[in-house]
Amino acid sequence: MLAAGDASREEHRAALLAAAAELLGGMRGELAGAPRRYAGLVERALEVTGLPAVALARDLMRSTELLNIVPSDAVQAQLATLVAFAPLRSCALWILDDAEAASCLCHVGDAGPSRATRELARSILAGEGVEASGPRRLLIGLPVGRSRQPVAALTATARPGMRDAVEAFLGEATSMLAAVVERDSLLMANAASERALVASSERKLTRLGFDLHDGPIQEVAVLADDLRLFRDQLELVLSSAPQRKLVDGRLEDLDAQLVALDSELRRISNEVHTASVLLNRPFAAVVDGLVRAFHARTNIRPRISLEGDMSLLSGSQQIALLNVVHEALANIREHSEATRVTIEISAGEHGIDAQICDNGRGFDLEPTLVSAARRGHLGLVAMHERVRLLGGQCRIDSRPGGPTTINVALERWVPLVDDAVALDSLVAR
Repeated sequence: MLAAGDASREEHRAALLAAAAELLGGMRGELAGAPRRYAGLVERALEVTGLPAVALARDLMRSTELLNIVPSDAVQAQLATLVAFAPLRSCALWILDDAEAASCLCHVGDAGPSRATRELARSILAGEGVEASGPRRLLIGLPVGRSRQPVAALTATARPGMRDAVEAFLGEATSMLAAVVERDSLLMANAASERALVASSERKLTRLGFDLHDGPIQEVAVLADDLRLFRDQLELVLSSAPQRKLVDGRLEDLDAQLVALDSELRRISNEVHTASVLLNRPFAAVVDGLVRAFHARTNIRPRISLEGDMSLLSGSQQIALLNVVHEALANIREHSEATRVTIEISAGEHGIDAQICDNGRGFDLEPTLVSAARRGHLGLVAMHERVRLLGGQCRIDSRPGGPTTINVALERWVPLVDDAVALDSLVAR
């Protein structure tokens, strides 16, 4: 079917690549614990499709779907993909533990990490340059994240004579591993300080930090990796030393600009000190403002029902619900062709329930989510994530022909009196 019609060779290849990546991506979690089966399936897929192994591996290892699963599972899936595609014996991801020692977060492949592998990981995590020679030629290590301050170290043992090929695969894996590890750190920090964050209203800022982290910060990281890859490719085609020096100088300038941009984005993410402007007004007024803006653009006036005491919602719950409503209305406006929309939110002793429903054309949920994630459009995924981080549930029900319904359920937030007293006591000191 892919070869039918008058599609060009490149279009055919792109369609084949997308189909193969989607098939393997859907089975990646199941295959992560069965490396031999995974490798056999990959070998068969490459044989049938004729696709380059690096191209298919790149699509799998840069998939944003990895950000939507448990971080430990995402890391194992990424390493299992490396072992299945690359000519290596094993690979591992390392981080610094509380004692500032190199700790193996995940290992996939043959016998466990050797002492030399651990020492290589320690050097990388310390930001030291690593020169491979002699027996160590089979050992390969790359920093995950910025080379001088890596968040993790990726190590691998190549098969004899295959070091260069292995390095190409490792380079494709590092940007998404950095995103997964940093996200895990954010989630752990959020969980560890959750009660203090509620008392001090800082949870409102966590959402903004995630938005910056999962959007522009990761795009800058991927761009930096692409720039480094481009530098390596240029070195192979530039013949004279003056040419290489000139190009290297320009690439160093671009790399410095990316580092500065990355630092500025992280500063904004970490140092935001004011609450969202959405919470400067009553919750009902903000919902009404969103509805008025939607009506002005579409000439559709949604029916709103707000029941119960909205002051029962915590600041984080208000932000999450407002973002869900905003994203739902945006999707309805841009895609659904609906003529009727209802928004129902109720708050009571049991908790908070919300429902947004439209009579539009609907969509096939799973393929739409996969397609949107592959294009970097994570609005629907972000709905689930925001609600999940607050211990709630978000369910999207839709089918071609409609309707589409989004249901959100959150437990009632109860202030932790003991913690509040303890915090006041600590501040008083």
